[in-house]
Amino acid sequence: MLSKYHQPLSHLDQKFDAHGNVLRFPGNTLICHVPLFTPLSTALTAVRDQIKTGPYAEAFATLPPESYHMTVFEGVTDQERTRERWPAELPLNVTLTACTRHMADKLRVFDLGCELPLRMKLAEPDQQLMIGAMSLVPANAEEARKLRDLRDRLAAHLGFRAPWHDNYTFHMTHSYLIKAMSLETVKRILTFHSKLYTELVSPVGIITLGAPEFCTFIDMQAFDNLLLLRHQERMA
Repeated sequence: MLSKYHQPLSHLDQKFDAHGNVLRFPGNTLICHVPLFTPLSTALTAVRDQIKTGPYAEAFATLPPESYHMTVFEGVTDQERTRERWPAELPLNVTLTACTRHMADKLRVFDLGCELPLRMKLAEPDQQLMIGAMSLVPANAEEARKLRDLRDRLAAHLGFRAPWHDNYTFHMTHSYLIKAMSLETVKRILTFHSKLYTELVSPVGIITLGAPEFCTFIDMQAFDNLLLLRHQERMA
C-alpha cells in the first residue's frame, strides 16, 4: 500500500544527496505557492521545525517556506524525457529552455476556465501516505471536478499526460527523506508527520489557493514565476 503512493528514496541523488545537499534538478511546473506570513505558511513551517528537532531528524532534508506549494499540473524536467512527460510537438532532444518557452507561449493563450480560489483540505490520517509531504484533497465534489477538468485541459493543451495523471495525489512537500529506512520505521514516521498535520495544519481549515503559476526551477528550494494562468477574454 505504501509503495503505491510514494517511493521514499526515488529522489535521492536527483534532488538531494545522502548528506542533505540540494542538487541541480532543473525543470518547469504549474503550481500554487503558499504565500508567506499566512496561517498556512506558519503551520507548515511549524511542521518543518518539529521534524528538524524530532525523531529521525537526521533522515530528512527540509525545504524553506518560500518553496511551499501545491502542484496543479506537473511540467517537465531536464532529466526525464519521455513522450508521456514531454510536449508532443517537440522532439525529446530540444533544450529545456526551448521547451519552457514553447510551453509559456501555449499557456499565455490558455483559458483558466474556472473560478478561484482553488479550495483544498487536509487529507484524512489514513490517506497521509507520502513521506515528507502533506496530502490534500479537494474541499468538495465541485472542487474535485474543477481540478480534474483543469488538469485534463492542461494535458490536452500542452500535449503530454503523465501515466499517473488520473490518480495524482495533491500535496505540499516540506522535506525529503535522505536515509534508507525499514518499512516499519517509515510507517512510524508517517504516523508522526500525520499527527503534526492534525495538530498544526488542521486548525487552518479550508486551504484557499490563487491562480496557478507557470514556474521554472533549478532545484527544489525555489520556484520562479513566469506567468499566471488567466481567464481569456472571449470575442463577442
